[in-house]
Amino acid sequence: MLDQLANSAAVAALNRTLAREQWARDKLMPFAGRIARFDAAPFAVTLRVAEGGTFAAADTGEPAVTISVALSSLPLAMLDPQAAMKDVRLSGDAEFAQVLAFVLQNLRPEPEEELSRFIGDAAAQRLVGFMRASASQWKQIAENMLENTAHYVVTENPMVVGRDELQIFNQDVNHLRDAVARAEKRIDLLGRSPNTAT
Repeated sequence: MLDQLANSAAVAALNRTLAREQWARDKLMPFAGRIARFDAAPFAVTLRVAEGGTFAAADTGEPAVTISVALSSLPLAMLDPQAAMKDVRLSGDAEFAQVLAFVLQNLRPEPEEELSRFIGDAAAQRLVGFMRASASQWKQIAENMLENTAHYVVTENPMVVGRDELQIFNQDVNHLRDAVARAEKRIDLLGRSPNTAT
């Protein structure tokens, strides 16, 4: 039930955007009939490329391409498809995947226009503005948490070695290896030299 609703909503939104983008429909037309599956657990959307380079819901058939994305990235996909496509995994038909990724990255969604049909122009502008601000704030929060965790793990409670310390250790090991090799050569030369003691 949820997948059918998600399929219908995705088809409607994508086709409204594709209606404004002839270049995107031209790119998709050669792949008419192929199926793409978008996984964002717990949701999955399965779409078929239609004859005119638009999309239709695909209830049956094996997907030629599977695109996996984190559910948390979906709001970003509405606002900034290029940024959202950086966090996806593609599998299946390479040519179809490449064209699909190019089209989805370069479509220019207008979320304000989509929402204004339901809640009005002013509310849509405010909601999308809030979502854009929230998306950038959440991204900044996630980056800060990652940086703080890395700092704690490396410096304050050393569970792993930092990159600089590892590089210094590697250099020391290389110097020690070279010194051992030189000492072995000297010992070998001393062992070969004739014994002059009587």
